[in-house]
Amino acid sequence: SRSCQNSYRVKIVSSGKFGSCSETDTKANIMDKNETTAPKIPPSSDFEANTSAEINMVKQEDEEAIQDPDSAGSPKDSKEGLQSSNATQEPTLFSDARGNLKVVNTIVRHPCKVFWFMIVLCLFLTFLLQALVFATAEGGSPFTEPGNEFDINDVRSIQYDSLRLARDVVSDARGELESSSDTKQVRSEVADVLYWVYESEAPEGVFGSAEAIEGMKDTFDIFLEDEEFSNWCTLDYRTALAKNATRDCMPPLSPLAMYYASTWDSEKVAVMIEQLKDPTKLNILNDLAGCLTLGLRCDQLTNATTQADVAWVTAITTNITSIASTWDMKGSLVENYTQVTELASYLLQVDIFKGLVDFGFDKGFDTDNPVSQFSRGILYFGGPLENQTSDSDADDSRKAIVFDRYLEEMDTEADADRFSFLNSYYFMGAIIGDVVLDIVVQDGLLAVFSFMFIFLWLRINTGSWFLAFVGFLEIFFSIPIAWVLFSVVFRIEYFGTMNSLAIFIVAAIGADDIFIFMDAYKQSKHRDPDNLVDMETRMSWVYRRTGTAMAITSATTCSAFLCTLITPLTSIQSFGIFAAFVILIDYVLVMTLFCTAVVIFHDRLEGQACFGCCCPCGTQDPSNTDKARQALEEAGEEPVQGDRVSRFFRNQVAGFVKKPCNRAVIFLVFTAWIGVAIWQALQIEAAKEAEQFLNEDNPLQKSITILNNEFPTADDDRGLKVYYAWGLGEVDRTGVNLLLDPTDYGQAIFEQDFDFNAQCQTELVNLCDKLKTDSAYKNLIKQRSGVGEVYCFIEELAAFNAKGNLEDCEYVTRGDWKNETWQVDPADMPDLMERFLKQRTCFDEDGVETTSARYADEMGWDGSKMKYAAVSVESSELTPFSVRSEQETRREYEQFIAVGQEVNQVVSQYCSGNVIVTDLNEKFVFMNNQSIYVQTALQSSILGVVIAFVVLLVSTRVFHIAFFASLSICSVLVSVVGTMVMLGWSLGSIESILIGIIAGFSVDYVVHLAHAYEIAEGDTYERVEEAFADLGISVFNGMVTSVAASIPLFFCQLQFFAKFGTFLCLTIAFSWLFANFVFMSVLATLKIPIKKGGCRL
Repeated sequence: SRSCQNSYRVKIVSSGKFGSCSETDTKANIMDKNETTAPKIPPSSDFEANTSAEINMVKQEDEEAIQDPDSAGSPKDSKEGLQSSNATQEPTLFSDARGNLKVVNTIVRHPCKVFWFMIVLCLFLTFLLQALVFATAEGGSPFTEPGNEFDINDVRSIQYDSLRLARDVVSDARGELESSSDTKQVRSEVADVLYWVYESEAPEGVFGSAEAIEGMKDTFDIFLEDEEFSNWCTLDYRTALAKNATRDCMPPLSPLAMYYASTWDSEKVAVMIEQLKDPTKLNILNDLAGCLTLGLRCDQLTNATTQADVAWVTAITTNITSIASTWDMKGSLVENYTQVTELASYLLQVDIFKGLVDFGFDKGFDTDNPVSQFSRGILYFGGPLENQTSDSDADDSRKAIVFDRYLEEMDTEADADRFSFLNSYYFMGAIIGDVVLDIVVQDGLLAVFSFMFIFLWLRINTGSWFLAFVGFLEIFFSIPIAWVLFSVVFRIEYFGTMNSLAIFIVAAIGADDIFIFMDAYKQSKHRDPDNLVDMETRMSWVYRRTGTAMAITSATTCSAFLCTLITPLTSIQSFGIFAAFVILIDYVLVMTLFCTAVVIFHDRLEGQACFGCCCPCGTQDPSNTDKARQALEEAGEEPVQGDRVSRFFRNQVAGFVKKPCNRAVIFLVFTAWIGVAIWQALQIEAAKEAEQFLNEDNPLQKSITILNNEFPTADDDRGLKVYYAWGLGEVDRTGVNLLLDPTDYGQAIFEQDFDFNAQCQTELVNLCDKLKTDSAYKNLIKQRSGVGEVYCFIEELAAFNAKGNLEDCEYVTRGDWKNETWQVDPADMPDLMERFLKQRTCFDEDGVETTSARYADEMGWDGSKMKYAAVSVESSELTPFSVRSEQETRREYEQFIAVGQEVNQVVSQYCSGNVIVTDLNEKFVFMNNQSIYVQTALQSSILGVVIAFVVLLVSTRVFHIAFFASLSICSVLVSVVGTMVMLGWSLGSIESILIGIIAGFSVDYVVHLAHAYEIAEGDTYERVEEAFADLGISVFNGMVTSVAASIPLFFCQLQFFAKFGTFLCLTIAFSWLFANFVFMSVLATLKIPIKKGGCRL
């Protein structure tokens, strides 16, 4: 084979043709050449004297080569410090007697074997990943389910898991008792909802014209006017059903119910409005209505309260209730629709009637501004379906009916051109998955364009489809091999979706490494002819020249990604470790698989028109290395010019940097920009609004943004439930490591001395009353009909114990049971709880929810004992569905904590143990995560720069090069952050993660140029020229590849990928500019000499 010829070719003696490559023929050829062929002396001082001695040396080496093929050939003399060609050197573990690397010798001699071995190994590891990770993944997805992402040592996460894990323990223990034994009635529960959101384009708002109101009504008529919908809607079980009658669908939750009331008495409404306009009467109404209708806040009745006041309040509440009873969306549009809007504005001021209207009007709507620019409505789909076999089958059926029967009309109503004065948006659980999937697919196609560009740019710069394919293949193989190392070898089970970003990272860095390696191979053609003795010598030179530079950058990048381990958040830790593994594997594959491909390319494809193959035939003779050496020998003493691109960077780019006036302009522009960037970077602040999941112009994102920002928390909205629990200790975190086991959060701890005695029960009831009625909590706890929304199972348990059932809900809600002996004897608890858990709660307006379902989190009943007891309240500001800024969430959190500290002073005396205050929707732990994101961004970026400095200092042993390269990385960091602020970004989770990995991304170019400058010969200017000539084109190609590949990501709908694309483009662009022009200009200006040998600090 040709590799065999390369392995045994004799230095200098080679003059042309070679025959067969069998071992016998090779020996014969060598002996024949030694005896008959005169050496051709290259123009080098090492060969000008003692020609006969040289020939004898060659003969001696030939004889040794026959006995030891690994050491055959001639020694190499290069700038890398190998011994001169007229002497051998002592073999080492890594190099032979000629100074060639043994691993390179193996690759050069057996390129096809090594190539196919690497391919098979990569394929085997990929199949191993499939068998051990993908095939065994729970639910078929190898990604860890999102959720429960927090610092396990933070007080918020400890309190959260203390209650969550305890709830799971008691729920599992009581088993069947936690749900009703009765079969659920057909479509008695809400299985899915269709959400409509409306935005006005007119100053009069969504209710300012009949056309806008009718346009909103059309969106509901798609379903309400279709008889088939009656088979899918949630049925109304709130009233008794007459014989042979069928239940109606639950009416939509929408302010349109007012505008399309079945009857509307304009005169009566006008009277109500006039009475509500009187501030005095409005205050009396709010003071007395709670006591007269609900039996609450009766302490507000004073001696100043007259019978006339009581009579008026009773009359007006009766009239308003009568008017609201006809709001059923079954009539035609009320002719005087402005009166409807006016009534709604005044009802918002009445505590017990506010919940009738607050759902559909925005935050700016009131009596002074009766204009709502936004509105919303909900349509209910019911479950369980008749004869359904499973919940998943029912979901599929609902999805099918929506797609087949309604979706086209829904899209028509939501079309941006439907009305000029109204925009309509929708989303539904059954179809939102498909919508998001379509977005992911579209964004994935954009990512494909990025990879296609990388492949084509590899083809252009390598000049070979074969090398481009192998290069792209090694980039691809980096992911599964790193995944095997990550999940199989190190047994790290946490693999978050964020880890998918590694494919973009390795595409950028991997392509850069390929350019470095390939350009060094091309440049070896124009360097010292001693490096072209044979392919082993040539590739050893390439291997040394590129391996060190890429090892430095890979080590620095890996270390920068490993800096994420300082964060307590598991998803970021997992991402950092996986990204580091990917970069490491990419480096190994470039130095093995791609290196082997270059040898095959050299032997069989270089300079050929055809694609070629890897088979025993087809090697080129003479080889391209022979031709290159011959060309250099013929050039004699003429200066080595190199290829055209290298000459451009050596002459034009380096020439530009060497001019003092140009450097002055560079420093001036750089100083001005860095000043602006620092100023902008200092302005960055934590996000104050919920982070957007999609592009702001996406209809789904628009609807979510409107819901999060434009509406108050209405009575019909679900507020965030905050729990006050007694009987629990802090969770035991012993042995917990979420990286290795993402399902192990610790063990629940129950207080052994918790006593659910009569006094404890009494204090908990007193607490519930306080939370419901104390005006100090009015702005903290969500109000429903003027009463705080409190989940207090003790109340219904007490009423059940006193009366034996919960059929008289007025008896329960008004607290009439308090006049009897209601405390539960702990000895009676088992029998009582078994019956109580099957009762239907009096606090469910639909009349279908059981006490077991309503108080699943609050009751610590395990089937035999009350292990803990909790009371929960709904927040007036926070919801379980949206994410607020850290500042907003922390303000609410601190108020809830203060309430907990206050009530704990009393309750803990009788129930024992300290209170646990938490939510179960992770809003408080995410609040802390937001703070961690900021800390991680700062700490990781600083540590990344420090690591880069240390690696550079160790590798170059030149302090000023390491120092100025680190300053370049700092400049990139400041520039990217400053540009983020200019683009309007705030410091959310996405931005914080990206800032934390800037150092890892920005290190490559400056390290490559720093290393090339350090190993070059001559004075400062000569080193600058050499650095640009060697790596200028490689660095440029890496920049072009990364920037161009990031551009398609700008158009992604998913904001994480869109922002990542922008971040990648900014980081790479700034890194290239600062490395080429600022860093090199500083070196050219200061002209600090570099010592030879030893410590050069």
